[in-house]
Amino acid sequence: MSTLRQQLAEMQQQLDLSVQASKATLIIEKCAVVLAKTDTVASHYARLKSQYPALQRLPREQRVNWSDDQRNELKNAANSVNNLLSQWGRWLSNQTQSAIVIEAQNPDEPLTEESPAQEPTAYDIIQNDSLTLCLSQSLSLYRTLSERLLSAWEEWLQVMHQKIHVDSKTLDAQQKVDKYKAIADEYLSLRSKYDLLIHSLPENGERILQITAMSDQLHSLREAMNTDDWPEAVKLFFDRINGPQRSKPTLSALTPEVLSWLRDEDMLEDFVITRK
Repeated sequence: MSTLRQQLAEMQQQLDLSVQASKATLIIEKCAVVLAKTDTVASHYARLKSQYPALQRLPREQRVNWSDDQRNELKNAANSVNNLLSQWGRWLSNQTQSAIVIEAQNPDEPLTEESPAQEPTAYDIIQNDSLTLCLSQSLSLYRTLSERLLSAWEEWLQVMHQKIHVDSKTLDAQQKVDKYKAIADEYLSLRSKYDLLIHSLPENGERILQITAMSDQLHSLREAMNTDDWPEAVKLFFDRINGPQRSKPTLSALTPEVLSWLRDEDMLEDFVITRK
């Protein structure tokens, strides 16, 4: 039969374990708070980690080059992360030391005034300035870097836009002529796919290569179009023959200038003459 002292020691150990379980719950709750505060920042940087090397596939003049200020900001943010990790490790160590002491305690040992271990003061990571500073610097750096990447991306897209853009008026005129309609249709179909590719920053270099190849195709199609130098009489002629039935032109619209242009473009056989 156990002695009264042993029973009291066992009761004390059970009480200590109960207190430690309550503290463990509190630790888990605090860890959850830290995770909630840092998880968003981590996901931001996960995207940057993919976007930066992808944009390094841009032409050399459009690639991202960090300024000295940006590099210093990056170093400061990295230092704050390392400091937080150090504080975090000490905090977790302090929170678990008392549990180790309780597990190692022998209930048969006599209770003395010196035997109860004093739990080290826990470093509260939630109220720690290191966490606040780390989050502040990390978010500030993320905004700086993401804005720089976005700027490089938009500059390149502007170059691509100038290379491939065809205004709607030209496309409308192109589609009114059977000889050129196929080119316009192909351009519009390819441009829709192109617009889907450029809707957001790429996270792999393969998309940069796809956009570049597609822009070359669109540029070739644009070069094949021939409406900018059409005479006004010719543009008016096609506007009328492609309009409502009641607006169909008469032979009077086939002026010598229009007739000559149609002959030069080898398009006379594309039209027939009918009575009203």
